[in-house]
Amino acid sequence: MKRALLTTALAAAAAITFTPAASAGTVHEICAQDLYVRTQPAGVIIGTLYRGDHFELSRYSPSGDWAEGYAMGHVNQRGWIQAGWFC
Repeated sequence: MKRALLTTALAAAAAITFTPAASAGTVHEICAQDLYVRTQPAGVIIGTLYRGDHFELSRYSPSGDWAEGYAMGHVNQRGWIQAGWFC
């Protein structure tokens, strides 16, 4: 019985996937003091967003660590930012 419960618990844990809190297609406020905008995940820096600037989210990287979209404020172009800095 214990083995069956453990197997079920492990299967349920393996089925859990990362679901970012912010949804695609919406505009989000940046809560970081400053946040680099890059050409790709961990790529070349093309600008900086500051607290209170906005980012229109298009999608997340497969890992969920990076977000792609349109960076407003001082950048005003598409790029990638580290995920998790939305208010």
